[in-house]
Amino acid sequence: MGALFLVTAVSVVVTAGAAPAGARNRAQGTESVVAFTHPAEGPRSIRSCVPTPTKPCPQANYLWSGYVDTSLAGGQFTSVSANWIQTKATCGQANRGAWALFWVGLDGSRSVTVEQGGTEAQCVNGKPRYSAWWEMYPTNLVQTSFPIAVGDHISASVVYSSASDTYTVTVQDTTSGQSLVVVCWTNASAVNPNMYTVTLDGGPPSGPTAFPVTQTQSGILCSPSNPCQNASAEWVVEAPGDDPSNPGGLYPLAHYLPVTFQSANAVDVSGDSGSISDPAWEHTGYDLTTTSDVHLADVSALKSDGTQFRDVRVHG
Repeated sequence: MGALFLVTAVSVVVTAGAAPAGARNRAQGTESVVAFTHPAEGPRSIRSCVPTPTKPCPQANYLWSGYVDTSLAGGQFTSVSANWIQTKATCGQANRGAWALFWVGLDGSRSVTVEQGGTEAQCVNGKPRYSAWWEMYPTNLVQTSFPIAVGDHISASVVYSSASDTYTVTVQDTTSGQSLVVVCWTNASAVNPNMYTVTLDGGPPSGPTAFPVTQTQSGILCSPSNPCQNASAEWVVEAPGDDPSNPGGLYPLAHYLPVTFQSANAVDVSGDSGSISDPAWEHTGYDLTTTSDVHLADVSALKSDGTQFRDVRVHG
């Protein structure tokens, strides 16, 4: 079950229902839609790629463009984070309904769950709309939060605590001062099993609503049949779909200007903290390529000691 927070210039509107609110009936447009992310499809080699000393050949992926870390020792990750500046998307008749999600998260590469948060650019009625969001796939939808603007500086993280058995998803717009913090309890041994809180802070300075605003909701977030494994850490751009059981049913990937992920960092259960290219982990770059081999997005080589890369939307 979910909560949808829509922040306007003067107030916050909180809607809670018997099913996930998700990315639907948004204040920025009249289209009623839902969106799910998906775990990554199995990577494929890119036959036309020629490796260079600074950029090994990435893997082609049907769903993701970005980087994934997995532990060489098979251990779990406890944290993933990055910063970026919200990039501009373009919309038109050819891109009607197009969407792009920019996020950091845990799981999804070697598991069927994903715990994630970030920003989005969605084409609504022919115009791009930008928001913060979070999701714990597959048990809820993309949960849209406060609006953001092109050029805003974004900081996002997902942190798992074994002591409290919680995931904390944080998305901060350091330009506007707004933030989203979601704390999820995940099993029956937790203080609040299968509950989560959503806190919005940094709202408008005037209006009837005092900030921060916190709502508590219930919902199965890491199901017993598909437990969250923390088996990988990700920094990804993707287009969501409208059906969690059909990874092929995707919205078109929005055309966005290049976006640079910076200060990319992860922490594992052993306490090792490092960049994407930390030697304790295996890192893989993904270029987004459709099942019919149409190239949609690619990643640059890692820079700044593995803490930075650029993701580019290509024509397709």
